[in-house]
Amino acid sequence: MNKITVKPNSEHIRTIGRTVYRNDILYLGFSCTAAEFNFTGKSISAEITTDWVLNEPWQAMFQAYAAVFVNDVLIKRFPIESGTNSYEIFSADKETSVKICIMKMSENAFDKMGIVSLSSNGNITPTVSKKSRRIEFIGDSITCGFGIEGVFGKDAFSTKQENPYENYAALTARHFNAEFHLVSWTSIGVISNSVPEDSDEPETSWLMPELYDYTDRGTESFLGIPDDKKEIWDNSRFSPQLIVVNLGTNDNLYTRGIPEREKAFLIGYKKFIGKIRSKNPQSVIICALGAMGQELCPQIETAVSELHDENIHSIRFDVQREEDGIGAENHPSLATHKKMSQKLISEINRIMKW
Repeated sequence: MNKITVKPNSEHIRTIGRTVYRNDILYLGFSCTAAEFNFTGKSISAEITTDWVLNEPWQAMFQAYAAVFVNDVLIKRFPIESGTNSYEIFSADKETSVKICIMKMSENAFDKMGIVSLSSNGNITPTVSKKSRRIEFIGDSITCGFGIEGVFGKDAFSTKQENPYENYAALTARHFNAEFHLVSWTSIGVISNSVPEDSDEPETSWLMPELYDYTDRGTESFLGIPDDKKEIWDNSRFSPQLIVVNLGTNDNLYTRGIPEREKAFLIGYKKFIGKIRSKNPQSVIICALGAMGQELCPQIETAVSELHDENIHSIRFDVQREEDGIGAENHPSLATHKKMSQKLISEINRIMKW
């Protein structure tokens, strides 16, 4: 078996999403980040590492999960065990030529995973994307696929129940045969992350406007890299024709209908959309909210109006309905994600003429 290190966008693999390469390891942090390659041979395995220690039952709730797609078909999902281990990725009785994608299924806020090497007796070459459309999704736990396979009132949150590949964002991207990036983090907001119902102070330690500047601030913090050494994301590496922003659900836990807080959200939201525009001058931007509550939709719609940019739009997702099922921790179910995708697809068709 021949072993190769997994360098991003090298002679062997193509990376998908915002990934970082540190200490000779390719880290997949954000949901749906991936390493993709063409393989000709009988079998291939991947050496994958994590520092997460599974000593207590609760620690399994935040374990990293990966998936393997062969020729764009999901063939397995599996947890990443403590330490560095080898995982069989693909095997066949005879030499076969296939496209393989190793994708991160759990979100960036919890356990990290890194691909150290690939081992095979075959040939590995990077894929070349033939997709001309590109979409970036910026969001919170909804965009991570949080709780999508769980049941409200029955299941506590677990990364095992996350499935970002079946959330509204990935469904929409596949409908349009588009490459997509997810820049999403659970409980994150624009001016405040999620806070207790009686909190009078915003939680500002980890907000999306700052996170968006970096390739993967979360993973590099996990690795102990100081802020002045963290990799700043170069937006030219992925130039989306369309950006969908789905934020405000967690801010609402702080604003709670209080006028001065809602005004602060409006100001902060306009500033963040302005930042996105400055980094992506040619992109159409759709500002979305609503699946877990529409309380801040008026502020988002006002922000869009006051930005005076004909290529910035807003959309209200319908609030999730009990008859469609509610996911773990009161998050949207798969059925709700499908409805969100359908509404977003219709709006994209109208705006983009795709």
